[in-house]
Amino acid sequence: MKNFIFLSAMLLCFTSCTNVLFVDPQPEGIGELTEIPENLQGIYAYTDSITVTSNTINGEVLGENLVLKKRGNFYYLNFLEDSVYSLTVVKVVKCLDYEDFEIFHPKISDDNKDIFNVVEVKSKTYGTVDSREYIVDDVSVVQLNKMLSKDEDDVNFIRIK
Repeated sequence: MKNFIFLSAMLLCFTSCTNVLFVDPQPEGIGELTEIPENLQGIYAYTDSITVTSNTINGEVLGENLVLKKRGNFYYLNFLEDSVYSLTVVKVVKCLDYEDFEIFHPKISDDNKDIFNVVEVKSKTYGTVDSREYIVDDVSVVQLNKMLSKDEDDVNFIRIK
């Protein structure tokens, strides 16, 4: 079914969906997965073909620039770029034979930035829109949950194989 395609989708939308970057992979204190479970591997159709193997997602190798962690039915996909990690969180929802997923990205605003350990703020311009990226460190699970926002975009994935 839809299974593990969410991880590949996140590689495609990392920078556009979040304004938070992390010094360390999230959540802190939870070990990294060394393999993607077999039942989640396969080839999926999105805008292009996406291949998920036991240790890669579209050629990105787990343990290099890609760190995968799991807590309960949540998968945390951390992608290292320019010495900081962007994060996408996926909640797998299963009920009998039905499986779906919800995608979350961390977001911080000027109104709540004081409750996080922000070590740097970078200004970015996307076309005519100015925005800020917050780099945070020493994030507790409670803080991480406070900054996660559900993506409402309707994303359709099809498992090919």
